[in-house]
Amino acid sequence: MYYNIIKGSKFTRITVFLLLATFLGSCHKPSYTSLAADWTPDYDLDRFEKTILSYEKRDAVRMPPKGGIVFTGSSSFTKWTKVDQDLAPLPIINRGFGGSTIPEVIHYADRTIFKYQPKTVVIYCENDMFGAKAKTPVQVRDEYVKLTKMIHENLPGAKIYGISLKPSPSRWSKKEESLEANRLIKDFIAKDKGHEYIDIWDVMLKDGRPDGAIFVSDSLHMNQEGYDRWVKVLRPILEKAPFDAQ
Repeated sequence: MYYNIIKGSKFTRITVFLLLATFLGSCHKPSYTSLAADWTPDYDLDRFEKTILSYEKRDAVRMPPKGGIVFTGSSSFTKWTKVDQDLAPLPIINRGFGGSTIPEVIHYADRTIFKYQPKTVVIYCENDMFGAKAKTPVQVRDEYVKLTKMIHENLPGAKIYGISLKPSPSRWSKKEESLEANRLIKDFIAKDKGHEYIDIWDVMLKDGRPDGAIFVSDSLHMNQEGYDRWVKVLRPILEKAPFDAQ
């Protein structure tokens, strides 16, 4: 029967192929629905307001040009104070803040992402599973999905990159949970148009464990050697990302 349809009129063949394309395409669309129970923060979402205000004061003096590459997320970005030099001449707008979690990134998205009208958004946020009221890996995935959906709605056409959670000595006891969160987010990203996963896990290991030489004394945050390893991974990827030359 299928063979006869294909041999039929040109209109019939086109219709069949369009239906097949639609069906196959739907198999690769991401699900923006949550997979776990909702998670309610046990902290105020505006606890980093002073940092956001400091960014706004800086913008009032010199607003970054539109169409750049926004870095959003937590302290691994916040403490990367030389990122604009390390990734020069890429137009990086670093708006990481404190020990933030994804709900806080969502809360401040208007003021730290969308206002810059970037062509590329890079996400790194690792604290969600490590607070007093921790999330499961699935709940971390769900929060990441919420942020992704919000970016797509406000910046249609923007490219998104999600950086994997990094392996840190101080959090190595939750290695398996971190790897599971990475796997879930990677699986979601694989089905999301205009979205890519950046894996920095392996480049930070030595003999199968976090390389202590690339961390500062708290065994959580990186020194310049750690960021140099990130640069080796990120630069060739971001050089292909959409952005406006400054």
